[in-house]
Amino acid sequence: MEELTQQQRKVFNFICNTLQKRGASPSFREIQSHFGFASLKGVYGHVQALIKKEFLEQTHRFRGLKPLKEFAMPELSQLIATPECLAAVPMGNPAAVFEDVADVHWFSKSLTGPGEFCLFHVKGESMIKRGILPGDLVVARKQNTAEVGDIVVAVYKECVTLKKYGRDSKGNHLLIPENDHYERMVIPREDPDFLIGGKMMFFIRMEKNLKSLEEIQKMAGRSKPSVC
Repeated sequence: MEELTQQQRKVFNFICNTLQKRGASPSFREIQSHFGFASLKGVYGHVQALIKKEFLEQTHRFRGLKPLKEFAMPELSQLIATPECLAAVPMGNPAAVFEDVADVHWFSKSLTGPGEFCLFHVKGESMIKRGILPGDLVVARKQNTAEVGDIVVAVYKECVTLKKYGRDSKGNHLLIPENDHYERMVIPREDPDFLIGGKMMFFIRMEKNLKSLEEIQKMAGRSKPSVC
């Protein structure tokens, strides 16, 4: 099979995502609007490329785009769309961090369980004693509460961070790093700038991070303190 270009992959993901959400593929005009194509001719070109490369087939009914079976296994009903978030926080709206999306990935529901999910790239070395390294990918379930001990994606002021969640005797929020060279963050319980965005369900280790435990510990020993 031929590989898809980056734009073809985005169009394919959008079609699959729309199919899962409402049980019907998007119209050509919806694809045009979503991607800002200048004309329907651009949409037609991408769709025909996906058909030629055997990623899509087109039936003769309205909204008749359908992923070929081998690319939809397991069935679409068993997959969940997981947006890849860029973790950029617009001023004045920290919740929008989960709306700033680069791409959509698909995971089996047997991995995620029920809920709505997002994927983040790990930045920084504050969680390396948990084996979570810079460049790894974290899949988080969107939720605004957490239990003590959960690994959470939290937003505080203009910082998006991955930390272990805790509470102190006064009820303040604690964001606890897994690296002795980083300090925990103590956030007043009623601070309006604090938001729990999600709970980490699992992470994906990148090949470049296949390091021994000794190497990970060395990384922890040379890390520099950071608030994020």
